[in-house]
Amino acid sequence: MSLNDLPDNCLLKILRNVHEAKDLIRLSKVCSRWSDLITPRFKRVKYLRFVAGKVDYIDGDSLRINHDTDWKDYNLIEFFPNLKIIEVSSYYCIYIRPDIFIQIISNPNVKGLIGLFSFIRDYNYNLENIEMCVGKFDFDYKRVFRPNQLKQIRCFDFNMKYLPSFIGYFPNLKRLNIEFDKADQAFYNFCNVLYNGPSLSSLKILELGSNGFVGKFTGFHFMDFCPSLESAFISCWAYDIHVDESIKNYNLRDLVIDNVESGSFSWPILKRVLSKFPNLHHLAMRNIDQLDDSNLEELIKLLRKLKILDLRGFKKETQKSADLLFKYCVKENRSIAIYYDCENEPVEWPKLVYYYCGPICYGFDFMKHCFYKKFSCLPDLIDE
Repeated sequence: MSLNDLPDNCLLKILRNVHEAKDLIRLSKVCSRWSDLITPRFKRVKYLRFVAGKVDYIDGDSLRINHDTDWKDYNLIEFFPNLKIIEVSSYYCIYIRPDIFIQIISNPNVKGLIGLFSFIRDYNYNLENIEMCVGKFDFDYKRVFRPNQLKQIRCFDFNMKYLPSFIGYFPNLKRLNIEFDKADQAFYNFCNVLYNGPSLSSLKILELGSNGFVGKFTGFHFMDFCPSLESAFISCWAYDIHVDESIKNYNLRDLVIDNVESGSFSWPILKRVLSKFPNLHHLAMRNIDQLDDSNLEELIKLLRKLKILDLRGFKKETQKSADLLFKYCVKENRSIAIYYDCENEPVEWPKLVYYYCGPICYGFDFMKHCFYKKFSCLPDLIDE
């Protein structure tokens, strides 16, 4: 019996067991019928990602390619017309071939770049359709991007003295993720000098992280310039925290504070921070060791709309503390999910993620993709 004698559903099951990209392209050229069965898989591909030392293959919504693969005989845009986000360089610092990049970047559907942009400084690529970007931004971004062009940025080792002009150039950001290096003296200076630049009126998600001690952390002051902010992830090593509790943000719903064992979040400081966000629904506190049970009860009284309190990584939280909070919630007729460190964690609790899950998440949902992760595990881009 010939394969063509099989009904479509049987032939489709056979073709679904083929994952190697070039094999599928060749099979799609056998006849129009085979093309009709294979083409929907091509159209589902939205992300171009890297694999090291493997053949190129299709994995759900991703095309995973090896840097050394020669694609000169294949038009990737022709076969994968819905590519939306591409890796210019991968997590393993494997760089995309320039010929592949030039071929793909001409597609107006491509909206996101993940990479270090080392070669963009030297070539005049047309990136007019790009809205989401990951890199060091140690190049002349004003030559590469138009004002207001980017809606989502993740940047590393950013020189904070340029932050006001950076924000002024990209005022329509919806998500901003900045990670600072401990050797970045500019960040240290920024943390001791209050931000006084343009507002980010469209920003919904802010993620600030540092991997070294700083003096006075002023990230909460920077949040005062983000009036529409709904979710924030703060990971800082700081000796002091600057807080102006007179300025409120009534839109913030989700907040993660990871103090990375520096010990600067005493209850008076934390109380002032939380008082800025009266409508907070979800709060995670990790590596904070200066609070006791009475402080936690006061915290719940302060945040009247709190629904989730994640205390895993909170050093003094015990089963006894959780029981006390639970009894208080019953007494006050409040329903708050309280998570804490324990030997036999209930299976229904959302798990904390301590490993890198990949550069792209689908759906602009902070609680789903960010709240239960370490800062280093946050996605590079969130595809809306």
